Amino acid sequence: MTSSTSPRSTFVFLLRYYRPYAGRMIVALVFMIPSSGISLAFPALTGTIIDRIIGSDAPSELVQTGGIFLGLLSLQAVVGYFVSVTMSRTTERVIAFLRGDLFHHIVRLPLSHLTTRRVGELSSRLSSDLTQIQETFSFSILQLLRQSVFLLGSITLILMTSVQLTIPILIGTPLVVAAAVLIGRRIRRLSTKTQDALARTSTIVEETLQSINAVKSYVQEHYEAHRYDEALHENATLAISGARLRAIFVTFIIFTIFGGIAAVILYGAKLVASHEVTMGQLLSFLMYAMFVGGALGSFAELFGQIQKSLGASVRIRELFDVPIENVGEDAPPITLTSIELRDVHFSYPERTEISVVNGVSLSVENGQRVAFVGESGAGKSTTAALMQRLYEPTRGMILYDETPASMFTLAQVRRNIGVVPQDIVLFGGSIEDNIKYGRPDATHDEVREAARGANALDFIEKFPEGFKTLVGERGIKLSGGQRQRVAIARALLKNPPILILDEATSSLDAESERLIQDALERLMSNRTTIIIAHRLSTVRTCNTIYVFADGTIKESGTHEELLAHAGLYRRWCDLQFLR
Repeated sequence: MTSSTSPRSTFVFLLRYYRPYAGRMIVALVFMIPSSGISLAFPALTGTIIDRIIGSDAPSELVQTGGIFLGLLSLQAVVGYFVSVTMSRTTERVIAFLRGDLFHHIVRLPLSHLTTRRVGELSSRLSSDLTQIQETFSFSILQLLRQSVFLLGSITLILMTSVQLTIPILIGTPLVVAAAVLIGRRIRRLSTKTQDALARTSTIVEETLQSINAVKSYVQEHYEAHRYDEALHENATLAISGARLRAIFVTFIIFTIFGGIAAVILYGAKLVASHEVTMGQLLSFLMYAMFVGGALGSFAELFGQIQKSLGASVRIRELFDVPIENVGEDAPPITLTSIELRDVHFSYPERTEISVVNGVSLSVENGQRVAFVGESGAGKSTTAALMQRLYEPTRGMILYDETPASMFTLAQVRRNIGVVPQDIVLFGGSIEDNIKYGRPDATHDEVREAARGANALDFIEKFPEGFKTLVGERGIKLSGGQRQRVAIARALLKNPPILILDEATSSLDAESERLIQDALERLMSNRTTIIIAHRLSTVRTCNTIYVFADGTIKESGTHEELLAHAGLYRRWCDLQFLR
């Protein structure tokens, strides 16, 4: 176990979020200790009442003792309510802050790390893992502290009552503590594995529902259900193993407790018969012994709950340990109009042995329109991602306006580049919200003009709600062509100096494609544009066409220049009947 995942460091990590509320937490704990201490007076008062009844004391003395009993009980109820509410309110705020902090951290992680994680796993960290921690800090830890006071106070008082009667309890307590330590370690390890298995079930649900059209098209409902059942079985198996350990612990404690109490009763009866202790003292002692037993018994469940939370916290800490991108959002705005790549190489972090981009060198000048063409997997989209600095090159250099990329923040670069990706993903809000994502401060008229430029205005205004129409989860309520036009409108609204179109017209019919191409010719005449295309008909007018294959540039030139000699481009043109 590394120091960063040890129980102590993990607990310190969680307590760090309580630091702003340290004052109220200390006050609550200060009140909790005497509140728990009040409970320790009940067995003594009960024993006193019994002795006075047996000794035929005056009724007034019994009433006085009963009044003290009732007063202490009322005081404990009020203080206990204050402590519980304070702890719960504080924990709710802490967990909300922790959940927000974790989400802020996740969205700022480098894309190279996020692509190695599954969405369902990250969702599970934000939901089930933090819920586990919330339950522990709002209830379990408070109960653990309260039971600790009961345990220590009861042992102290029974020692003061009778050392002889305390011996069975003192023998059993170290055994319980040792068992708690040993079993607790295994529970923590199992809890971590259980949370991981639960995250996998969330991942399957997320992936299945996001791709439900494909699931139904390929009639794979049974396969997905079977995959989910297997994940549930793994999670249930691990959870049962953890429950079995806790059950063993509880059984051991019950055996120890009742064995000790039985020994106390037998030995206590002998002491009462020999008048060494009174019946009230024996009753008080038994109640204190039951306090000790109850405290030890609750330790099993409480300790197991805390161990489960520590297991969940390990995975959360692992996410926090991943360095975030230094985006530089506060950097002053600048305008960039050209991009140059010099001998750029790149491999994805999870597949370092495979080079996706191999020595790519190219230049996109201000106002030029260039095209990346090639078969799928040739490195076109990855090169475009490198231009946006979504990834950093393994080797080589990227320059913007003849200045190395390191001289600019990520925000400065990305704000100058607009992208219409091949796989359009819309947010679940309205059409207007999705278009305004390119520039949140845009007016409605500006949104309308962007939609008009993307040839989206006609179909938007046919909806009864117009721009307020909800697009559904991932834009599922819109057709593929409609989603693509909304994405084009978003990029146009952003109005960046550099635009990347990754198969931006691939889902459009011929008429809509013609209208959009006309709009792009007008709106992008003075804009640096990079077109990634499989359909070569869309790139004929580009200033330069870069032909990609095997992660490198095999050919480059204008449409006419590339057709002038036998090569990949001409062969693809022949196949697409473009000559």
